[in-house]
Amino acid sequence: MVVFDLDDCLWTPEMHELGGLPSVPVRGALDPDGDASDGTPQGAVGLSVPEHRGSGRYGRLCGGGDTVRLYDGARRVLRRLALDPRYRGIVIAAASSSLEPSYSHACLRGLDVLPGLTLRDMLSYDQIGREGKLSSRKTTHFRELERESGVPFEEMLFFDDCNWGDHVGDLKAAYGVIGQRTPNGLTVQDFEEGLKKYRKASERRAGPD
Repeated sequence: MVVFDLDDCLWTPEMHELGGLPSVPVRGALDPDGDASDGTPQGAVGLSVPEHRGSGRYGRLCGGGDTVRLYDGARRVLRRLALDPRYRGIVIAAASSSLEPSYSHACLRGLDVLPGLTLRDMLSYDQIGREGKLSSRKTTHFRELERESGVPFEEMLFFDDCNWGDHVGDLKAAYGVIGQRTPNGLTVQDFEEGLKKYRKASERRAGPD
C-alpha cells in the first residue's frame, strides 16, 4: 500500500489557507510534460474557490480565487501509478490531518489525473482530518488504514512533506512503516527513493536466500 499525505505533498496550498470550498474546475493539460497545443488530453488540473467577500474559517481575509493544484512531480507519480502495469497490484491510500476535511474531499473528487480518472478514483482508502479517532498524529490515521484494509504496516510506504512535524519518523518508531519525506512537494525522485527504501526493508525482513 502506498499512502500519500495531501497538503504540501500532493497539492498546494494547504486546505486551511483557502478562503472557502474549492469547487470551480480549472482546465489544462493533464500531462505536465505535454502541451494543450499538441493534443495532450485536457481535464481539471486545478480547483478554485469561488470569488466572494469575507474571511476564511480561521480568520484569513480573502476574496476567493485560491486554486489548488497538484505538484508537477505528484502528477507524474500518480500518472505512473495509473498507467504503468508494474504498479497494477499496488493499493493507494491517503492519510491527512487536514483542518478542512470537506475541502480535501472536494479536491480528491475534483482533480483529474487522467481523462475520466480523478484522484478520488485512485484511492482505495483514506483517513482525513483530526477529529474522532483521528488526531494530528498520523499514527491514528495509519491505525485506521491497517484496520480497514488488512494491509500490515510493514507492507505500507508513506510519503509526507514533514514540514510541520516528523510524521515519517513517528510512524517508523511506532509501527515500522517505511516513509519518505517530501519537503518541496512530491517529486519523482522522492517516489523512487521511497521505493528503494521499501525494497531494502523487504529484503532485510526476508533474510538470506
